This record gives sequence, structure tokens and C-alpha cells, in this order.
Amino acid sequence: MWRNIAASVIVVTAIAAAWYAFSPVESGRDVIHVIVARQDLPKGTVLTEDMLETRTLPRAYAQQGAIEVRMMTDIKLPVGLATAVRINKGDQVTQNCLVSSGAKAAPEAADSKTRSRDHYQEGLKYFQNSNYQAAVSEWRQAVKLDPANKDAAAGLERVRQITAK
Repeated sequence: MWRNIAASVIVVTAIAAAWYAFSPVESGRDVIHVIVARQDLPKGTVLTEDMLETRTLPRAYAQQGAIEVRMMTDIKLPVGLATAVRINKGDQVTQNCLVSSGAKAAPEAADSKTRSRDHYQEGLKYFQNSNYQAAVSEWRQAVKLDPANKDAAAGLERVRQITAK
């Protein structure tokens, strides 16, 4: 009788462990399906569906502004938009790295404020991928072009806080 009880406890424990391992919850965090680049996408690339794919990851790892896929047709959401910054293969596609393809996709702006904003956006992409050195370089260039660019200055301060820990 005790063998049957012990065997039952082992079976129940094994089933619970398997359920926990394969459930859509990872370490207490739910998961999210996001759109990532299937290939390197240079700045100004107009997106097509074959350039994109989905990836499942813990919600905590999703970047701010990541495009969430709830239905398979959601992968078409960014199709027709252009990249405002370079997106490397496997990187998440976020709202802030896309622009309308009706606008000039790769702006060769003459004024310093627009060029400063472009450097800020590029730095933001690096920051979201934890490449702080490249983000600092882009944001310094943004501040140099437009000293009133508060977003770039705040980004530099945030990197200083992160790296000081």
C-alpha cells in the first residue's frame, strides 16, 4: 500500500514539474510574442512580410514599444513602414524605429535638429539592445548637433546611472 502511495506521489510530482516546465509562464512571468527582423534591415528599408518573423520571450524582455503579435495576421502591422534606424537580424521591431514610408525613408536632413533627432533614434535602438557604448556615441553626437535635445541628454544620464552601479 505504501508503495502505491509513494508511486502516486512521484507520478503527481513528475506531472506537476512537466506542466510547470512547458506552461506559458516562465519563472512567474508571462510570455509575449513580438516581431523581430529576419535579416539585417538598413535604415530606410520599407518592410515586407518576408523580412519579419515572430519570437516568443518573457514579457520582461520585450522592449518598450515592441510590436506584439496576438494573431498571426498581426505580423503584417509594420508591413509598408520604413525603418528609421538600422535593425539587426534578430532584433525586436519597435514602434519608435519605424516611420511612414510616405515620408522620406532615409532622410538626408540638412538642419541640425533633424540630424540630432536621427542620432537620438539610433542611440535609442542601441540602448534598447544594451549596447551602451554605441548609444552614448550617438547621443553625444545628437547633443553636439542640437544642445537643446533633452531626450539625448536624458539618455546619456540614464546610461551614466546604469554603468555607475
